[in-house]
Amino acid sequence: MRYSKEHKDQIRQQLLLEGARHAKQHGFAASGVDALAGAAGLTTGSLYKHFSNKDALFSALLKADLAQTVARFANIKPGDDEAILKALKSYLSMSHVRAPEAGCPVPSLAADVARASEDVRLVFEAGMIDFKDALKVLVGSDSAAWTLIAQNVGAVMIARAMQHDSVRKEVMNAVLASAEHLISDKSAN
Repeated sequence: MRYSKEHKDQIRQQLLLEGARHAKQHGFAASGVDALAGAAGLTTGSLYKHFSNKDALFSALLKADLAQTVARFANIKPGDDEAILKALKSYLSMSHVRAPEAGCPVPSLAADVARASEDVRLVFEAGMIDFKDALKVLVGSDSAAWTLIAQNVGAVMIARAMQHDSVRKEVMNAVLASAEHLISDKSAN
């Protein structure tokens, strides 16, 4: 039976969405193709109809997920410091810490990417540069943008590793205060 292009696109999107959710929760390297396909309610054969191998799926899901993260910041108007801080507060939220499957792929998957193929690392790098460029428009420099990314991603990673919510919140609040200073310094210049 032949499926329509729309149906095939829908299945591909389902694999990307649910595969990303599964990978962010369990780790990509630790997830076999059966688990990634199963997370989308599909068979391994379906996965291979859309992606030539596991690396191709990893690249595609990183590209799609990073694009969503970039869009959250790219849609903020330059000079709207309140909107920037709102987006950062959302990133540095306990819901982001507690539900990695629903959040940015960077805190969950960066270690997997570091051990992945060159193709996967190149896709990740391109997405991260897009992320930095979106933030640069808002904060004025490459340095400030990379600082915000590193601080926020690191805070989420560290908070996820902590046992107690009080310590998690302390980490998140410290990084948010630093971000507020960085943004107010940019506005003062």
